[in-house]
Amino acid sequence: MKKIGIIVMFFAIVLNGRAQDGNYISKKKNAPKVTIMGGGASSHDFLKLFGIADGKIISNKGKYSVRYTEDSKELSTLLSNSDVLMLTNNRPLEQNAKIKIFDEINAGRLNLLINHPSTWYNWKDWPEYNQKLVGGGATSHEELQEFEVNVIKPNHPLMKGVPTKFRIIDELYRWEKDPEAEIEVLAVGRGLNSGKEYPIVWIVKHPTAKIVGNTLGHDERAHGHKAYQTILRNSVKWVKH
Repeated sequence: MKKIGIIVMFFAIVLNGRAQDGNYISKKKNAPKVTIMGGGASSHDFLKLFGIADGKIISNKGKYSVRYTEDSKELSTLLSNSDVLMLTNNRPLEQNAKIKIFDEINAGRLNLLINHPSTWYNWKDWPEYNQKLVGGGATSHEELQEFEVNVIKPNHPLMKGVPTKFRIIDELYRWEKDPEAEIEVLAVGRGLNSGKEYPIVWIVKHPTAKIVGNTLGHDERAHGHKAYQTILRNSVKWVKH
């Protein structure tokens, strides 16, 4: 009975090759460790999209170990054994987690991916997050609809295998750079109706960490887009190597 219980538990966690809790643990002992922090407003299905879907992409068939959490206290613990942190949350973090993130980054022990919800100006009481890590932020976006993405730095490793121009159904964030931040924009989004352009993928120049910002990822149409998946896979590889 014990053996049957273990088998049932295994299939409850892994179904059709997908970890139902967003955790993809590599069999390789030295596999780089990625922690994904999700959770927040109901406008996103955090576990399904940023945990299960993105976790599978990032794990890249066992090349990376991926842990997903929406618990701020658990995040503080996971960071001590993480190589990369992917922030996808708009839920506030506890103070210890905020301090831990900056401590690990400033010590050169942690690199950072900041995706969709976390590229927003979410927290007025944590201005250094947007200033020093995100390099700016957004407070609004165009309607959820198709827009065009133009890659302006096609030779950068993050853009390897990404079409120089593609369309995607997503929220075009009206993202703006912080005046004091130093960034390198790799791709921009252009509204088909408005004609306005905004950064979509960029690198934040930080003295001790590699940081990638990416505003794409509202729903399954974005997460299922081949270009989105390629950018995410490239981003993890770039910040780790």
